[in-house]
Amino acid sequence: MTISVVQRLNQIEDLPTIPHTMQMVMEGLESEVSNAFTLQKIIEQDPSITSKILKVANSSYYSPITKISSVSRAIVMMGYDEIRSLVVSCSLAGVFPENLGFAEFGSTELWLHSIGVGIAARMIGRRLNDIDPETMFTAGMMHDLGRLVYCLYLKDEMHALLDRARAEGCSLDQAEESSGLTHGEVGAYLALRWQLGDLLIEVIHHHHHPRLAGKYARPAAVINLADALVFKAGIGWQGIGEKQEVVIPKVLKLEIETVREIYHQLKEEKEKIISTWGDVVRGR
Repeated sequence: MTISVVQRLNQIEDLPTIPHTMQMVMEGLESEVSNAFTLQKIIEQDPSITSKILKVANSSYYSPITKISSVSRAIVMMGYDEIRSLVVSCSLAGVFPENLGFAEFGSTELWLHSIGVGIAARMIGRRLNDIDPETMFTAGMMHDLGRLVYCLYLKDEMHALLDRARAEGCSLDQAEESSGLTHGEVGAYLALRWQLGDLLIEVIHHHHHPRLAGKYARPAAVINLADALVFKAGIGWQGIGEKQEVVIPKVLKLEIETVREIYHQLKEEKEKIISTWGDVVRGR
């Protein structure tokens, strides 16, 4: 990240802070003494997150045999890592308003896209021995944070980017790169302020160019592939001028049949993802 990017973003005084419950859960999971009881108590201190967790746990996406009425039961049914991922998702979705001030963007659609990328990244991670699937879910949820910051805090720049994309017939990503400030850089800056760790910072920064992520090239490539698959599957925001083609990053060494299986699984789960998570990110 260049000094000029940091200087520009440092001038924004009201950037969002990391959600408290999300921070506690992420820090707790890094502790050697963390356990399901600790996770449960952290979640139960936040009524909004508790409500959303139970809503998702009882949705058609998970299809529980009996109604889940407590966080402890949700943890038993869904697992420790899955609940952590849900807390991160619900916390992030509550930080930014629905109206981003641009007809081209809706917060719900952007979050549905990010949730789809998180789910796809988890699927990919489960097929790779050296990649943690739940970390990939978190990275997928966060990969487009910079788009939200752009819309809310860099409005003039976003208007200029949209004008350039229309005038030049290019994608929004290409317009960003021509301007010298990409949503990956903006998102990485926020991740740095939130102290999310090197892996998430680098993956957010370089998810469109995984080779630039250095030792984190493989996780960045997971998000790059997941992003393309979700665009192709039509989950959430559909981009502005982005090409709907899927290129498998060589660094992942995945067979094309494996990627096809993941894509078809995404397509099968598409309606459940949209119906389950649409209500959650809208706060219903």
